[in-house]
Amino acid sequence: MAGYKNSKKSFAEQYIPQKGDSKSVLARKIATIAAFAVLIIAVIVLAGYFIQQAKNRRQIEDLRNQHTEISIISQTTTTAPETETTVTETEPPPLVVLENMQSLVDQNPNVAGWITVANTNIDNVVLQTTDNDYYMDKDFNGNWNIAGQIFVDYRCNINDYNDKQSDNIIVYGHNQADGSMFGTLKKYKIKKQSTGNFSFYQQNPTFKFSNLYEEYTYKIIAIFVIEVKPEQTRDGVIFDYHNYVKFAGERNFDKFKENILKRTAVNTGVDFDENDKFMTLSTCSNEFDPSRLVVIGRRVRPGESPEVDTSKAEINEDMLEPDYAYIYGN
Repeated sequence: MAGYKNSKKSFAEQYIPQKGDSKSVLARKIATIAAFAVLIIAVIVLAGYFIQQAKNRRQIEDLRNQHTEISIISQTTTTAPETETTVTETEPPPLVVLENMQSLVDQNPNVAGWITVANTNIDNVVLQTTDNDYYMDKDFNGNWNIAGQIFVDYRCNINDYNDKQSDNIIVYGHNQADGSMFGTLKKYKIKKQSTGNFSFYQQNPTFKFSNLYEEYTYKIIAIFVIEVKPEQTRDGVIFDYHNYVKFAGERNFDKFKENILKRTAVNTGVDFDENDKFMTLSTCSNEFDPSRLVVIGRRVRPGESPEVDTSKAEINEDMLEPDYAYIYGN
């Protein structure tokens, strides 16, 4: 038709700033480009996150297979006859690294043990170094990974004779959304308004941990959600459970026992005293930031059955929970 002008604009004309654009058009184009750039960056970051998660799962599975395969070999290998040795009464027998740990130590000297919690994804190597930051965002090989690793507090003495090990070994792991690391520890989470996981505890009242020299079973004695900062409480007082490594001074056993018994969501019926060894599993919780989910176990004593009579367990109706109203500002 005579006089008809094609008004359809090209992509560049619509979205790329052109000479002669009005201020409003220029502003719109810049805003569009910025939004598109943010979208591209978000996609790249998200893709990187999923790639890291996949890489992390593959590494965990590889280490798990190594650990399991060597365990099976160790169990089926005929033990060589003992040779007669002379050991003085004051000298304990030398510590010997377990076969299923030796191959992991050969790959990474920071390997400290292995932890297994039945019916969760927690079946992982445990590491330890000279600070509590390194494995927050490093994988087994020391490469950056947002999932980090499960690791023992640097202050804990873990690979030593039993009487020289720390009173309470603190183990940390991220609460990963994909269930890796300590992401499935939440199966134990019980609160006053949400007690459905009590049955999970009843079916899984213990967990296993092996250091480099010996395998142990721990009976769970406490489960609770807790605040981290003094400003999250009305009186500014917190239970700094992660600092109870050696029971002494202000952080003595009596205070440890008092604090965990009044906070635990489950009265497990498992007895414990100052002569026992403990392990505390700690991960982030999602009630508020920061908050922690804590599971504490008492090591099975020499000659004691690892079985737990969960018929004695009950929900602690008086459990001391964080003051949610205060924290949320209600």
